[in-house]
Amino acid sequence: PAVTAPQPSPAAAPIEPGLMVLHGNRLEDLRDLLTAWLARAPLKPLENELMLVQSNGIAQWLKLALARAPAAGGMGISAAVDMQLPGRFLWQAYRAVLGPDAVPTASPCDKSRLTWRLMRLLPAHLHDDGFAPLRHFLGDDAQTTPTKLFQLAGQIADLFDQYQVYRADWLDDWEHGRDVLCDELRGSSSHLPTDQCWQPRLWRALLDDVGADARQTHRASVHRAFLELAASL
Repeated sequence: PAVTAPQPSPAAAPIEPGLMVLHGNRLEDLRDLLTAWLARAPLKPLENELMLVQSNGIAQWLKLALARAPAAGGMGISAAVDMQLPGRFLWQAYRAVLGPDAVPTASPCDKSRLTWRLMRLLPAHLHDDGFAPLRHFLGDDAQTTPTKLFQLAGQIADLFDQYQVYRADWLDDWEHGRDVLCDELRGSSSHLPTDQCWQPRLWRALLDDVGADARQTHRASVHRAFLELAASL
């Protein structure tokens, strides 16, 4: 016969620091598990639950889910919950480890700031060598197509924002004049395709525009300094 072990009470089995990874292909199942965990291990009064979500839409959905009645799988109330996007959380971690003097409150290379910076810089570089794909998208005169210029700046800002998270090695090479795509896993590198040569040139133009004092405060550079210091703590 099957034997069911008695479940220890939360008081008898305090939560130990650690990492628990739970996978599921139904968001509702993960929500129900989360609310059950929160009910089993509540924080102390005046403490906030910190939750990282992948989008603002998921944050709103989760707040509403937590506020549902317990009979419907919720907590009955959604309060004292600090929901953050991973980028914001990481930036706070950088400042906590490296210090507020070394890391500004916000990066000058954040996506929202990059969009407007690019919108100002792009027209001055469209006729440079290698920028033909961008000229073709915008047409003959970027000044007469502000909507398309804004759309293009937003797309490139999103691209550079992802590079800062996932391809910091590329940005480091580009900053130092090495217009290649390195592959650290294979220990090799390849030249950029001709129609993509504008990317490293535009990245260097952005760093020059940011200025010498702030050029090392983009996410890729700060992340590298964070890892180096964290390893020695």
